[in-house]
Amino acid sequence: MVKHVISGPGMEGLPLSEAVRAGDFIFISGMVGFGPDGRIVEGGVAAETDRIMADAADLLKRAGASLADIVKVSICLTDANDFAAFNEAYARYFRKDPPARVSLVADLTIDARVEMDFVAYTGK
Repeated sequence: MVKHVISGPGMEGLPLSEAVRAGDFIFISGMVGFGPDGRIVEGGVAAETDRIMADAADLLKRAGASLADIVKVSICLTDANDFAAFNEAYARYFRKDPPARVSLVADLTIDARVEMDFVAYTGK
């Protein structure tokens, strides 16, 4: 199996890959809602979720996949009170046959309300 690193600008010097394709699987590292200015987008957990999903869609496209190929999502919220707002935003992206998921609450190493990582599968 060939391992292919998928990475965009701004990842230079970081000790991680933005995503790794291994066979029919694509593993996307944890993402937070950075806007074009390098800061977390304003608007709370829903706005951050929307930004993460847009960035994930772009990354998957570069890897030859789409959001429909996501089979597993891990979510970390910094505040359990954001769970309902997060779920409302998240559900817009997975209306049918949503991926498996784990959600937890913990501090993040960056000033964001949510971090998500993804596993996509492109095989048959």
